[in-house]
Amino acid sequence: MVIRNLKNFSVSETEKNNKTAGPDWRVTCYIFIILFSVLFFIAFTYLITFYPDLFSRIGRSLNFSKDNQPAENVCPNCLPRFLDGYPVPAGQENLFPMAVVMDNHPDGRPALGLAEANLVYEAEAEGGITRYLAFFASGADIEKIGPIRSARPYFIDWTKEISALFVHCGGSPEALTKIYKENIFDFNEFYQGSYFWRDEEKPGPYNIFTSSANLEKYLESKNLTEGKFLSWQFKEEAPVGAEPEDIAIDYKSPSFTVKWKYDKVNNEYIRYLAGEIQLDGNNEKEIRAKNIIIQYEKAEVLDRELRLKIETLGSGKAVICLDGGCQEGEWRKESLAARTRYYIGGEEVKFNPGKIWIEIVRPELEIVYPLK
Repeated sequence: MVIRNLKNFSVSETEKNNKTAGPDWRVTCYIFIILFSVLFFIAFTYLITFYPDLFSRIGRSLNFSKDNQPAENVCPNCLPRFLDGYPVPAGQENLFPMAVVMDNHPDGRPALGLAEANLVYEAEAEGGITRYLAFFASGADIEKIGPIRSARPYFIDWTKEISALFVHCGGSPEALTKIYKENIFDFNEFYQGSYFWRDEEKPGPYNIFTSSANLEKYLESKNLTEGKFLSWQFKEEAPVGAEPEDIAIDYKSPSFTVKWKYDKVNNEYIRYLAGEIQLDGNNEKEIRAKNIIIQYEKAEVLDRELRLKIETLGSGKAVICLDGGCQEGEWRKESLAARTRYYIGGEEVKFNPGKIWIEIVRPELEIVYPLK
């Protein structure tokens, strides 16, 4: 009986103390949760407002393709591909290349298949509007490539030095004449329409597309499997360590302003177009490159359409950017059939294995790049 009384007394005293000790602990938790939620909402709103692409970049960075991995981890005992030096199984290093003229007009964006190109030239077509000449090695699996646009004479020169299939839809009078006179391996949508299609959801003339399967089907019909061009030189990647610095190219219109931002982790450059990360329309994949070349070439306006004549023969200034820094050098092209080659201090440049972008610029354009 005494023990029971002591127990009852103890319980009643404890309850009494709990009631007089202060607010219920659950109230404190509720207040903490509310404050945390408010702070989280404020922080999230700030990030979305001022860094709109942050979360998409984080998501994509966790899902790199094999092209973003070190070469030795991708394909041991492989051979460097002639087009971009990337390691591939023996027998695939020199497959017949395809060169596709692709649009960059705002009404034609986003480009599809561009992230899979091994080598890309960007050059003005007319009035400050740029186009791409994208080279693909056979063996790729690209469901949709385009929009495909018309040819220009200088695109033909760059195609000829790699002896590629030249894929386009029509062209300027000078380009079409050049194709005929120089016997270019031509693949014009005007005459090979069965290998192309028009996307009815896109406005013309930005709605013409093809696929890697269609192009390779045509090559197979001609019994063409092996390329006939000389490779550039490639090296092992340097240890990553450079501080991030941007490369900026002003094509005289905000819609065509280009920036390449260095990704220190992967030793690559991420392409920005008109202030936004440029994504491939096929798979929302970032446009990236291991090597950036800024090639200065003289140009003059030819006609009322503001088409250009760009001099591709001879030599001129070039800026070669890789491993996080840029060096000034020179480009040289000795003949129409010869490959353009790049030199720094008289020595031919050795590139990193992987995608190569060549930005063709007029000397008067404003270019910003970090020097080593």
